[in-house]
Amino acid sequence: MTHKILIFSELQNFSGRSMIVVLLAFLGFVFVFNSCKPEPEPLMPTIELVFDGDVTQDGDTVPIGGALNFRVVVEGLDANITNFTVKKVYDGITKTVMDSGLNSAGFTLNKTFYQSVEDEVVWTFAVQDRNLNKAEVSITIHKDPNSQFGGILEFPSITLGYQQNSLIEHFFLPSVGETYFQDSASLFQDLVDVLVYFNYREDNGVELPSPTFSSPGEETAANTELYTEYYPFIVDWTTRNYTKYDIRADNGVSSADFDAAHNDSLLIVSYDDVWGKKKYKWANAGIIIPFQTASGKKGIIKVIDAEHAETGEITFSMKIQM
Repeated sequence: MTHKILIFSELQNFSGRSMIVVLLAFLGFVFVFNSCKPEPEPLMPTIELVFDGDVTQDGDTVPIGGALNFRVVVEGLDANITNFTVKKVYDGITKTVMDSGLNSAGFTLNKTFYQSVEDEVVWTFAVQDRNLNKAEVSITIHKDPNSQFGGILEFPSITLGYQQNSLIEHFFLPSVGETYFQDSASLFQDLVDVLVYFNYREDNGVELPSPTFSSPGEETAANTELYTEYYPFIVDWTTRNYTKYDIRADNGVSSADFDAAHNDSLLIVSYDDVWGKKKYKWANAGIIIPFQTASGKKGIIKVIDAEHAETGEITFSMKIQM
């Protein structure tokens, strides 16, 4: 009898140990199985061109200088969007016309570019999210073969005063060829494309005198010295045009090229939108500056003379599309 009890007791102990071993083995199998399951595929960002309203359609034919209106809808499904680019591909050449860093869950962008001289261009819009996943969409635009280069307005000599100059006007209105002080400029805000001021700006660690070309729309927030010190009344303007200045050190335009230009062909090919910035600093004599106004008019400035004092003035020539 004692013998049987001992055997039963040993069987019970053996069964308990076996159950524990089996349970541990099962848990280990579940852990290994789960750890071996593939991670879910990340969701790619999305980008879409919307073709409603007055936007440019795929395959459109557009004359030189004509507006190209794009509406882009972007969404970061698995991570925020960190980069947005616009590129032109033509004749085997790829040219970046916009490259913006950001941190956005998504956005809708209405953007206008202008038809240049290329016969056919594939416009490619691309995004990248924080996980380095990319998405892109493209559209093809053709140049109107009947396009002709247009006329330009030529201003051989314009003089504007800097912010502390009370004798010479500060604002230039290219469409009417007039220079204005504050009172008149405030009455024609929608025509003011150019203003100037003077200060010192650092260049490679050295403070240098900086005659500067800008515009009323230099900053959306209107909180730089242009608005707080130089021309504070601009803050109250309801229209602040934004002119973009091509800041490349070498834009390929010589003084002779400028002098010989009597239609808008040079103006169109000289301005590079990816280099178009809110102001042009160190605009000293001899500098040549392609630019584009808020209404899309392209032009070129050639600086004739630039004084180095807040009470001084700057004299320049300008050619701009009509």
